Amino acid sequence: MDIEFILDRADLQILVEKFFVEKLVNNSITIGIKILAKDENKKVRLVRDSSWFKLSVNDSFILDHFSKKSEDYNLFINELDSLLGTVSKNLDKALEYSSSFSSFSVIYNFNEYELSFPFNFLSKNYILPFENSLKLILSLINNQNEFLIKNIKEVFDEGENKRTFRFDKNEWNIINPLNIMSSKLNDDYRKNKDFRIKKPHILINKDNIFKYFVLDTNWVLVFDKLETLMTQPNDVSIYSNIAEKKRIASLLFYKNTILPRHKNYHGAFPSEEMQKEYFDYFELIIEAVIFSYTSLEAFANICIPDNHEYKIEKDGIKMIYSKEAIERKFSLREKFKNILKDILHTPDIAKTNWWNSFIELEDIRNEIIHSKSSKSEDRYSKLLEKKIFRIIEVNKTIIKYYGKFILDNKKHLLNEFPYEFGYDVVNPGLMSDKDYERSYKISHNIKI
Repeated sequence: MDIEFILDRADLQILVEKFFVEKLVNNSITIGIKILAKDENKKVRLVRDSSWFKLSVNDSFILDHFSKKSEDYNLFINELDSLLGTVSKNLDKALEYSSSFSSFSVIYNFNEYELSFPFNFLSKNYILPFENSLKLILSLINNQNEFLIKNIKEVFDEGENKRTFRFDKNEWNIINPLNIMSSKLNDDYRKNKDFRIKKPHILINKDNIFKYFVLDTNWVLVFDKLETLMTQPNDVSIYSNIAEKKRIASLLFYKNTILPRHKNYHGAFPSEEMQKEYFDYFELIIEAVIFSYTSLEAFANICIPDNHEYKIEKDGIKMIYSKEAIERKFSLREKFKNILKDILHTPDIAKTNWWNSFIELEDIRNEIIHSKSSKSEDRYSKLLEKKIFRIIEVNKTIIKYYGKFILDNKKHLLNEFPYEFGYDVVNPGLMSDKDYERSYKISHNIKI
């Protein structure tokens, strides 16, 4: 059998036979129909295929008809297009009540996994997503999609080895229920909270995704015989926000005072009052430079795992550096070029479009920190250049750049990544049912 319609209502069999099977009676594609018995004990799932009209495709259909675009396949597609138009006729109304509703889906059994491609979206051309699902299946059959195979195996399993996909931007992507749940919990947690906080600890029961804990990242600050329990801030967020505030404040002076001079060529001899404004500007822009760079130092350090060791060999002597030693002994430039490259598997960052701006930021920051009176005039002149604002903002570009590599290669570091830089997700921890129940009792002061 090449394909099989799987229906959850007996009356749908008449629809399929009349509007589809009978029209392809002489077609070489073999078609079957199966009516599912109602399952009263169906497990509640966060991600599920609610389609009442499923089309299960087999390897023979993919290899003998789809891949060859046979004449019988083309006839099949024409009739399927008509059928999908019929079953999806009122889909827009259904989607108003539930965005996950689907009338039709493609099913394929890949090894021990059931892959599901539900059509829970509106479209003028349902054949496009249908054939895109077949292309993806063909890549699996030919073992040409290692990344997807890895995702199919590693995605959180709600039971029965079922994997559901979502059609977005003309391609199918696998849905990870764990990401959906952690995103919802993270979004709920963030409501009415400051963006500078550290991300929470999200712990989910691996046996039941609907059981979870969301815990603040708290600490106790002790000072002057006082104790203050509060949510821990993210250092990168704090320093970057200081830099941004000072950059915006200094930009106001630049626009009002410096830019007009390029048009009118006046102001070469500022008054005493105007010089005061220049000095105020210098204070602001210096703070912006220092904290922009400091935010990058903090960011580089949180990207180094606690147990990481960096090994180098020089003059026949092998040196091993712990995280603490790396933070202390290596410059930020070295951390980006070598340490983080080793941890996050980044390409040569010296070839990125932000590297030169980073070097400029580092140079002017070092000139400020290690001030030399012989170079003061040149240093302050640089602080008045228009490009200083672009240089200061490079910290945001760099942090966002590394976010992608953290997401792909070191997901646990997402929990240290600051909010508002494009990667706000949290990588949840998983607990067994036994550990969850024990933790629940402890957190609710229930005797174990």
